[in-house]
Amino acid sequence: MAAAAVAGLIPVLHSVAGDKSRYYIGRQLWFGFIAVYGVVVYVVRMPWVPIHEDFWCHGNITNTCLIECFEKSFNSPVVGIWYFFFFIFLALFFLMEFFMAQIRHKQIKAKSVESAAGEMEEGSMVGIQENAPSPKKSILNFHQEKTLLLLYLLYFLLQVGAQCVFLFFLMYQHLPLVSQAIIHCSTKSCPGPYFCLIRGTMEKRMSIYTLITLSFMIILFCSGFFMYSIHHYLLKGLASAKFWLD
Repeated sequence: MAAAAVAGLIPVLHSVAGDKSRYYIGRQLWFGFIAVYGVVVYVVRMPWVPIHEDFWCHGNITNTCLIECFEKSFNSPVVGIWYFFFFIFLALFFLMEFFMAQIRHKQIKAKSVESAAGEMEEGSMVGIQENAPSPKKSILNFHQEKTLLLLYLLYFLLQVGAQCVFLFFLMYQHLPLVSQAIIHCSTKSCPGPYFCLIRGTMEKRMSIYTLITLSFMIILFCSGFFMYSIHHYLLKGLASAKFWLD
């Protein structure tokens, strides 16, 4: 099911990312991140699929106690949280894409009306189609659209916040699950104590390290775009406005 979802996502991303409009900075980069993120999550989940079979305990332990020890050790979802934060990453991006497309559509429509009105005043209807702005060449102006700029900056803040929470889960909840050599298990119904192990811990740790690296990369790029947007569109814009006023 996960493979079908990733395979179905790739042609959609390829067709959308093939749009050369680039009406805001980093658009194709984020489409690339979506594809990489989806492939990485699909690949790193593979060592965690047989987690029930990889968990076993020494000694004469019943199947019921084995299940109880497993549920005690893995009392929080692992792969499910990875899917959830991938969904958050997708949702934030496509929400921003939706609002950007709406504002872009309004700008194109407004420019088309202005161009048509100007041609009608000159009495020439031939140049309307020639001078009408093409959607492929429309670029959002963050210097003028302050509301749009704030939306752009909010997107980066939300992505950084989500990835920081994801890093917390990876480093302080998921990684300790496969970092300890021996798991001591003792419950009320199964006092034991039992000494349990997880096979294939190296592969499971590497999958978590891969997600940590990817999350750090997203935080780095979001922080870079955030600081660039602040400097280029706000600070330089205010400096230019002050220069012209003086």
